[in-house]
Amino acid sequence: VIASRGIVHRFRHLMLDVCKLLPHSSKDAKMESKDRPMVINEICEMKGCNNALYFETRKHKDLYMWVAKTPLGPSAKFLVQNIHTMGELKFTGNHLMGSRPFLVFDAAFDSE
Repeated sequence: VIASRGIVHRFRHLMLDVCKLLPHSSKDAKMESKDRPMVINEICEMKGCNNALYFETRKHKDLYMWVAKTPLGPSAKFLVQNIHTMGELKFTGNHLMGSRPFLVFDAAFDSE
């Protein structure tokens, strides 16, 4: 998860909320928006990541979210219009955060 320089506090809180929801996410330092998009592939390669989220802000008003499968996969760019952070929605917390669900099927499952 990477953000561009000049990101405002509201966008930054959204990025941190997304990081909390993704179990194995890692944040990286802010990136210059003038850099080539290939820099994201290099950052992912150094961190050992397969996917990337890049939050790009323009004129401190518009937020674009790039979702990419690195290094050769497809990418998509979304305009984020409505932002509601977990803090303002007053969620009590993510009870499954950091847990790894484990599912076991009994032999009786197949017979029934």
